[in-house]
Amino acid sequence: MTAYTGPVIDTHHHIWLRKDVPWLAEPPIPRMFGDYFGIRRDYPVEEFMRDVMPEGVTKSVHVTANWGRPLDETRWLQQIADQHGFPHGIVAQVDLADPEADAALKAQKQFPNMRGVRQMLYWDGAPVRQSVPRPDYCNAPDFRRGFALLEKYGLHFELQVYAPQAAYAVELLKAFPNVPMILVHAGMLTDRTPQAIEQWRGALTAMAAFPNLHVKISGLGMYSLGLTLPQARQMIRDTIQIFGAKRTIYGSNFPLEKLHASYADFFGLYRKVLAEYTEAEQRAVLHDNAVEFYRL
Repeated sequence: MTAYTGPVIDTHHHIWLRKDVPWLAEPPIPRMFGDYFGIRRDYPVEEFMRDVMPEGVTKSVHVTANWGRPLDETRWLQQIADQHGFPHGIVAQVDLADPEADAALKAQKQFPNMRGVRQMLYWDGAPVRQSVPRPDYCNAPDFRRGFALLEKYGLHFELQVYAPQAAYAVELLKAFPNVPMILVHAGMLTDRTPQAIEQWRGALTAMAAFPNLHVKISGLGMYSLGLTLPQARQMIRDTIQIFGAKRTIYGSNFPLEKLHASYADFFGLYRKVLAEYTEAEQRAVLHDNAVEFYRL
């Protein structure tokens, strides 16, 4: 097979001014992705564009950097997009359990590049890996009440959970068949042991049974503090085998991955692995599926 050379859409990245992002401030706090000294600085859209455009990226989707001021973040991103072209889609931070979630979503919808919502739901036994109070938070009544509003506003949901939470995610997928969802970071494989990989594969298989769920091959090196070709091949192959090329979408997770590799080196691993697939399958994963899912 031949490596794909057509247009690419990066559906998972961040840009920021450090002053706006509380978790980038002093002092540094423990994070699930380890030492992040290298990104505790401004990462403006100009630098992002310099990173990605030489690799054929023609459009992008910005996923919230968790400012804690969701409307301000989206407003700033829309201004950046109006000025620079990038990002073409915006995924906002919204607390769906908030009693004012309806008003928050209505306010977010005023921005033309707004596409969906990410509220991180991952939880395991380590406090640094707990974004919500409990593992089944996606089934809490307050959260469900807000989640139901996504269909009303024509927005999708970025699902970010660990493999042991798959049963709870399945309940959410089953309850909301008309809400498009995408599994972030390919289900966040946290360990490379055979047992962890098997559990992760089982989780993906359970969730992939629901046609309203796509999967995003992003953040693949987040827990291994970098990415090797064998690691990339295992995760990308397994993900495509389970979801199919038509429901798999590429994202970089830059600048977090920039802690360990340049965009060219990072994306080069994806190109090598995906070159094992047909040209049509490569184009689907790297471009066409994103156009459809994110309405670009």
